[in-house]
Amino acid sequence: MESEKAQAFISLILKIFLAILAILTLLRGEFVWFIGILFALFLTLVPTILARDFYVKLPLVFDVAITVSVFFHAIGGYVDWYDNIPGYDHFTHFLTSTTVSLIGVTLLYILVFTLKVTHLPPFFFGFFTVLFTMSMGVIWEFLEWGFDMAFGTELQHGLHDTMLDLMFDTMAGIIVGVISIVRLKQGEAMKVEDLVVGDITTSVGYKRWQMLRDKDKDLSEKIRVAFKDPIILEGIFDHIVREYKHISEKEERIWHKLKKKMKK
Repeated sequence: MESEKAQAFISLILKIFLAILAILTLLRGEFVWFIGILFALFLTLVPTILARDFYVKLPLVFDVAITVSVFFHAIGGYVDWYDNIPGYDHFTHFLTSTTVSLIGVTLLYILVFTLKVTHLPPFFFGFFTVLFTMSMGVIWEFLEWGFDMAFGTELQHGLHDTMLDLMFDTMAGIIVGVISIVRLKQGEAMKVEDLVVGDITTSVGYKRWQMLRDKDKDLSEKIRVAFKDPIILEGIFDHIVREYKHISEKEERIWHKLKKKMKK
């Protein structure tokens, strides 16, 4: 209990520091870092969102790990540790990727052992963890590149630096992935029942996902029916030709000629 209180206190203090950093960067006119720190603050709320919308309560240590990871990213950018401390960038990548891979494999545990969406062999847990972590690392590099292009920042320092970042991301994924495989093979699967504090299938988040899935199914069914029924298909193309502003008069005449041929 004392350990949990200490972890909660550390997480809260770091969140407060992040909020202060956000205000300071805004006052200094560093809008890129302001947006980045706000995004970091949002990431620290992921455990809370999962608990509220999906009834998945991640261990408090995950909350602390996420907060610590984004804090090191934010403070490093604010006080120029990325430029002044050799290897600091790679350290933060490894730390963040370890946290990301732990969250990814935990959610996979819940899908397999709680929701029983599918059955997976132990090897696939490790394989998924590595791919998931690498994917998140690539997305992060795209974001850095996008910020550099849009705002003239220097978040990336060449191809060699980017490849090293991705290598450290991959190393973190491999370590967590191997640990997951070993634990599963030894019959020491994570006790996911302690993480699920309610019926996920009745949660707000699950219902939203179901609603989106049903909409996709309805659209797919309409398209399938349309391609089976020439009259409906013709109506769809008529609507596109009528409403789409970039279709030229020549293209419209071609469509009408094709329509006449189809009716013969």
